[in-house]
Amino acid sequence: MKTTQFNFSKIVSTAKYLGVAALFIGGLATFSGCATKGCTDETADNYDADATEDDGTCVPARDKFLGSYTCQEQCGPDAYNYTMTIVTSSTGDLKVILNNLGDFVTTVNAVATVDGENITIDNASYNNVTFSGSGSINGNVLTITYTATDNASGQSVTCTVTATKA
Repeated sequence: MKTTQFNFSKIVSTAKYLGVAALFIGGLATFSGCATKGCTDETADNYDADATEDDGTCVPARDKFLGSYTCQEQCGPDAYNYTMTIVTSSTGDLKVILNNLGDFVTTVNAVATVDGENITIDNASYNNVTFSGSGSINGNVLTITYTATDNASGQSVTCTVTATKA
């Protein structure tokens, strides 16, 4: 009977080499080596779910709302025409300010939150009147429905604004 002697250190060394090679090859199978550039901000209008590296092109969702609008408003039986401007808010990338909402005797600069094509007016009081509401944009037309409630009397009126971006 012949006895075979193994060189265990050579076998272990070969196994280590093969293991590293297998890990390297396996890594190549799952890592493409190239980043897919695009907008990685899920709140941006141009979010790209396939992007793995942000390319700096993210457009905040609120940008489509920014600008000057010519407004036609119906509040109960009364109709009004005025100009409203929507600008960015420093309180967040999804916040805007509706300057001159409603064209009241006192200027109402309502803060609103943008969610895609929709906008929600943050509940706030101006001269003892609370405003709340929401709307959506389609192209250059923004439609908002809001309620103004007099805090002293409890009376409220619901208004619908059709605002066309100039």
